[in-house]
Amino acid sequence: MQVDTMADETEQQLREKIASQRSFIANLPTLRSIVDETGLTSPETKARAQLIKDLSDNEEQLELLLESKRVAAVVRLQDELHPPLDSEDCPICLETIKHVNNTTIVRFGCCGGWVCQQCGNEHRAKYKAEGFDEMFRCKCPFCREEMLDANDHKKQNALILKHANNGMAWAQAYIGSWYFNGKNGFSVDKEKGLKFIEQAADQRYPGGIFDMALVYNEENLERDESKYVYYLKEAANLGHQNAQLLLSAVYRNEDEKHVYYITLAASQGDAKACSMLGHYFLNAKFGLPKSFILAKHYAEKRLYDEVSNVVVYACDISIALLQLGKERFGEVLEIPGHSPIPKSLFWLRKALEHDSAMDEATEIISMIENQVKSRCTNCRKEAGCSSFKRCTRCLGAWYCGKECQVQHWKAGHKFDCIKS
Repeated sequence: MQVDTMADETEQQLREKIASQRSFIANLPTLRSIVDETGLTSPETKARAQLIKDLSDNEEQLELLLESKRVAAVVRLQDELHPPLDSEDCPICLETIKHVNNTTIVRFGCCGGWVCQQCGNEHRAKYKAEGFDEMFRCKCPFCREEMLDANDHKKQNALILKHANNGMAWAQAYIGSWYFNGKNGFSVDKEKGLKFIEQAADQRYPGGIFDMALVYNEENLERDESKYVYYLKEAANLGHQNAQLLLSAVYRNEDEKHVYYITLAASQGDAKACSMLGHYFLNAKFGLPKSFILAKHYAEKRLYDEVSNVVVYACDISIALLQLGKERFGEVLEIPGHSPIPKSLFWLRKALEHDSAMDEATEIISMIENQVKSRCTNCRKEAGCSSFKRCTRCLGAWYCGKECQVQHWKAGHKFDCIKS
């Protein structure tokens, strides 16, 4: 309740500040008129652009605050309808994990102990960067046994199978899924896999219940849509992110429910759910308003697919950056220190690295480049038949000569420039 009160007070303060800034700016000459009269790099243009940026920063804070309140309301309603039953604190960072399941934690196969995803990711990142396990020193932080070799599937499988036979639900879910799908070195055995999955589900383990849903969505078994949805709901209500995401697809024709379950998954940091919300805000889909701020926010949260390290939805963030620039600076996108062009081109090129056949990215790059290279980015001299120099770092600015390039860099391009 205290947190809600503080958020309400912050919201009111931001609204008052924004109203005051808008009123002040409304009585000033337009940015376009100042640029036409004094140029892109003049002190007058810089001062006017800074006023717009200050206003935009507050507007962004307000919109992010309102979105956090929307998400919090969804999570609060879900907790009221389905109170969390398996909350525990991470033994390493002591952060409370509201729903302990295979989508929120990293499990140690040796003893079944676990740490939260954040601690697990931190451990992997440090080990990858330093080549040494400083965090756990190659020993399980719980049973102190030597860490299992990630490539020794035979030993890992034997230990987890032992845990499954001893009645550990998390292990039963893993073994059941591996048998059922013929993964991780296990031969396909649907009957044996289903037996383990049912045992995990009987113990109300979210991963086991989710796997039961997948069983009833299996093409080579007797498909049962009602049971598929039933088990998805059960797992989703226990906080399983993948179940929440699949359940949102079931309700794709019901905007409110669709967004509800995607929001639940995104609130737990699910990469795909964040990307989808960003795309919906960008295009005003499923009853959500068009918001370039929130499109950028969710795209930035999950730009990389954590499994394949591939840039996803890079095109969305590029479009959001361009549209925000147009909204804020009235189509004047080349003010040094405030230009979205270099970063937008950067993400469009990243999108092309992921999918070289992405027509939308190619078209936007071509449109931006044709527009920008027609004039010197600094003095606005028209290119005509002359050949302009291009910024070799960001590939997003063109100059009639070195003098203009140096001036533009000092004027603020150094803040916009990003290596492509």
